[in-house]
Amino acid sequence: MLRTRGAPQVTWFMVWDVDSNPANSIRNWKGSVPCGASVLAPKPSGLIYCTRAAPATAPSIIELDRAFSGNDVAQHNAASYALRIPIEVGQQPLGSLWVGISTEELQAELSRASLGAHARVQELRIKLWVAAGMVLLLGIILAMLQAVSMARPIAELSEQATRIAQGDLNQRVPEVRRDELGTLARNFNFMADRIGELLLEQAEKAALEHEMGLARSVQQAMLPSSEIEEYGPVKVAGYCAPASSCGGDWWMHRALSGGRVLIVIGDATGHGIHSAMIAATARGAVEALAALDQVLHAPEQVLCAIDSAIRNVGEHHVLMTAFAAVIDTHAGTLSYANAGQNFPYIVRRGDEGKLEDAVILATAGNPLGDPEIKLEIRTGSRELRAGDLFVAFTDGLVERANPAGHLFGDRRLLRLLRGQEVMDRRALDSLRMRVMNAVDTYAEGEDASDDVTFVLCQFDPPAMPQALRRAGTA
Repeated sequence: MLRTRGAPQVTWFMVWDVDSNPANSIRNWKGSVPCGASVLAPKPSGLIYCTRAAPATAPSIIELDRAFSGNDVAQHNAASYALRIPIEVGQQPLGSLWVGISTEELQAELSRASLGAHARVQELRIKLWVAAGMVLLLGIILAMLQAVSMARPIAELSEQATRIAQGDLNQRVPEVRRDELGTLARNFNFMADRIGELLLEQAEKAALEHEMGLARSVQQAMLPSSEIEEYGPVKVAGYCAPASSCGGDWWMHRALSGGRVLIVIGDATGHGIHSAMIAATARGAVEALAALDQVLHAPEQVLCAIDSAIRNVGEHHVLMTAFAAVIDTHAGTLSYANAGQNFPYIVRRGDEGKLEDAVILATAGNPLGDPEIKLEIRTGSRELRAGDLFVAFTDGLVERANPAGHLFGDRRLLRLLRGQEVMDRRALDSLRMRVMNAVDTYAEGEDASDDVTFVLCQFDPPAMPQALRRAGTA
């Protein structure tokens, strides 16, 4: 019997084939059998079988003899092998040594080990599936908890958004979290605060715009209407467009006693409601003075009244340029006074009834309302001819700029006036529209930086054409 440490048992057997006396062979062979191996009775042919623990499936001696006839190695079955070793001395054969090995126990042990390993693999696989299931279940539970923890603040944000949409800005989202949702909640609350502030600002702005609209309406109501006004031989047309809701430009005309007509144009510095209030104050002073017809003799009185009304008004001193003219329709004269206003024109009408040459009324003075300087007003007087057109304007007209920054200018205005026929009130109204459209077209959509105001006043006493020609060439 052969054994190895930690290995299964292997059964073996030996057969000694001798030609001598079987009894001696058995005795001699038995004495050499290790570990007390048993010896079976010999065959008649002298074949001896010795074994220690032969398995039940071990082949018989006859089968072994038949199996090894002419062969050295034979396989009885899948678990039994036999080896035949000849014994010779020189050339003389003495017999054969037969060795048989059975691996049934080894295969059985291997089978048991394989089954055990398979069982352990199955057990490990089951444990892995159980562990994976537990991990998956734990992940699902954690995901659900995380979803619930995230869904609650998101629901609060959604609810607050609905409240804001309904106009409720008093509620706020809790800011207890320190993650992205907490940041979102803080930003959301900040947004709600800003929306509330913006709504208040919008309400204040709407109220201010309403007040500005009322102020603009009042200011426009104080200006002359767009209709052509006639005072005997004098026709008056004007235009005033503020750069903002309220402007500092204004103009007026009024009939005085003795066939006289008063025309005033003014421009308070800046534009807006403050300038509009100063303009209204100045116009009120002129209206009050004009009501005292008996004491109004010269246009410089008008400018002095304006200066007295606006000087030292408010903390922010607003200056005003102004031009006042009194047309005496009986004498055919124009008396004027200038306080820093742009120089007006008198455009003569030629023999063919068209406007031709222009006379510039170049008189200047200091702006009104300055408490730090002495009031200085320049005056002058001109004789009017039949068909003459008096043109007065503020700096917003000639300083209207296009996108390139170029100004409309006096020369362009004079070129626009020359060659125009102004024979009746309809022609005067057409000329006013022509000037308005020319300025707007030149600006090419650019917003005006200052108020635009101009006055067209034509002196056209009734007379025969021949008399008009003589007056035009005088």
